[in-house]
Amino acid sequence: MILVFISLQIILKYKTAEGLVNPAPIIFVETGQNTTIHSWVKEMSFYFKRISWYQLRTSGKVKCLDYYNEYRSKSSRYSGVVPKDSNAYLKVSRATIADSGHNFAVVHSKEVLKSGSFSVVAVIDPEVLPVMHVFLSLTGTALCELKGGGQHWSDPKWETDDAKQGLKLLQPEAETFIDEHGAFIRSSILSLEEGVRGLNCVCQHSTGVIIRTQVIQARKDQCQLLLYLSPLAAVLLLVTLTASVLWAWRKGKQRPTGNGQE
Repeated sequence: MILVFISLQIILKYKTAEGLVNPAPIIFVETGQNTTIHSWVKEMSFYFKRISWYQLRTSGKVKCLDYYNEYRSKSSRYSGVVPKDSNAYLKVSRATIADSGHNFAVVHSKEVLKSGSFSVVAVIDPEVLPVMHVFLSLTGTALCELKGGGQHWSDPKWETDDAKQGLKLLQPEAETFIDEHGAFIRSSILSLEEGVRGLNCVCQHSTGVIIRTQVIQARKDQCQLLLYLSPLAAVLLLVTLTASVLWAWRKGKQRPTGNGQE
């Protein structure tokens, strides 16, 4: 019942649970490391008896991480205290991908529940390379997502090749979010214009490593190939015709005259 009430409170406060705009800088943590989650609760009462920590995913699912009171301050991987001011914090040890999400505190004060600010945590596995997915709609809109990249990866950029401006690098505004499985996603959407002959999605690591995925193959190279093949085909046809004429002429000269002489 408390989870339902908290979900309604979140929807009323932030309008929707999907497409949450990150209210604070993202905390990047590698798997196995320790981190601290903060939540600021406005006008906290000195008479509260319990504080709970919850996690919100973009799917709208709310999960209770742990709770603390004056008698309980530690569990298996979490530890926290009942704060004396508006700043609540939760210490997480040996972080996993499941710890990724929008985390916040809820203060229980008599019959009143007050939710605190979000703290966005993105747990990255350094042993797993990020994966790029590209989608192209029939309406001419391209979506590029980089899944699993941390703070050292750039937002998705677009390389376009069109008839008017040639090669061009575009960097539209990108969005970041954490999916329902805890993976950190960087995404970018591009509306294609007419005349685009080639399109690539590009992400770059701070070390210079680049991930590039081809969306549309440039027709420019194909046209150049046809320009080379067309004269070659004409030359081959001319050589074939010349060889055929010479062969027929030689065969005609080798035929017997048929005058009856022995």
